[in-house]
Amino acid sequence: MKHLDAFYLFVKVVQQGGFSHAAAQLGMPTATLSRRISTLEQVLGCKLLSRTTRKLQLTEEGRRYFERLHPLLSEMEQVTGDIQGQSQRMSGLIKVAAPIAISNTFLMDGIIEFCLQYPDIRIDLLQSNDYTSLLDTDLDVVFFSGELPDSSLHARQLGEVQYGLFASPGYLAQKGELGSPEELDQHHIIQCWPHRNWQLTDNQGRRFHLKPVARLSVNQMQAAVKAALKGLGIVNVPRHYVAHYTEAGLLRPVLPGWLGGKRPFHMVYHGRELAPVRLNAFIEFIDRHMRERLASTWVMAEEGKQE
Repeated sequence: MKHLDAFYLFVKVVQQGGFSHAAAQLGMPTATLSRRISTLEQVLGCKLLSRTTRKLQLTEEGRRYFERLHPLLSEMEQVTGDIQGQSQRMSGLIKVAAPIAISNTFLMDGIIEFCLQYPDIRIDLLQSNDYTSLLDTDLDVVFFSGELPDSSLHARQLGEVQYGLFASPGYLAQKGELGSPEELDQHHIIQCWPHRNWQLTDNQGRRFHLKPVARLSVNQMQAAVKAALKGLGIVNVPRHYVAHYTEAGLLRPVLPGWLGGKRPFHMVYHGRELAPVRLNAFIEFIDRHMRERLASTWVMAEEGKQE
């Protein structure tokens, strides 16, 4: 393997019929090429080429080397070309992992748009809330909600996921509307990971801390929202996750002037210096898509209409 590059140069000299033509194709001085072949011959202890003023001929040893090396090096060139071409084409597989809730809403919209724009790219999406173990896998991109456990990771913060309190119209009709956060301890609470403790803030910077005694505690947002839709109580979930329920009138904001909390949302990936073009395109596409969605105020606007 030490002299593989010299063997490659030898094959090129034979294929081109001389040093000058081979040097021109390889983009190197003829003298340098000749010296490299001479060094190879010295290492091997035999002549590979018989040099004359009129033409270049293979010795018997040179012919045997060429016949064995030529197909091997040709195969290497083919494989290298295939890999380089694949990395530069908008095709191939991208392996992604993301939190269940956001991957079912904003992120899934972006992935679908990306797939429609680049039909030769395949996406393998793993939906999981087990963030830390995902960071140690061979996934291309991991979307991460919350503070990153390792500051050395290659990551972009795409925005913040904002939480709010919601309940069904039926529940509020039965239990009554709330005028302040202090009234929450008089209501049924549906608790959902990761918000075991509720840190509420309003637009004037006031804060309210609540450690609710939950009537129902779950670790999946879908289950918590289903319970709220059935009128079991008040839930604290991302605003974007229940936007379609609020639009349909199935859920209503509770204390709409108060934020139920917020969590940073990151995109984590490996270094991009040698990344295939499909992965760089995906990262930039999803970056734009998620920043626009997470920065949107339309959920707040919808809440304002229902006050």
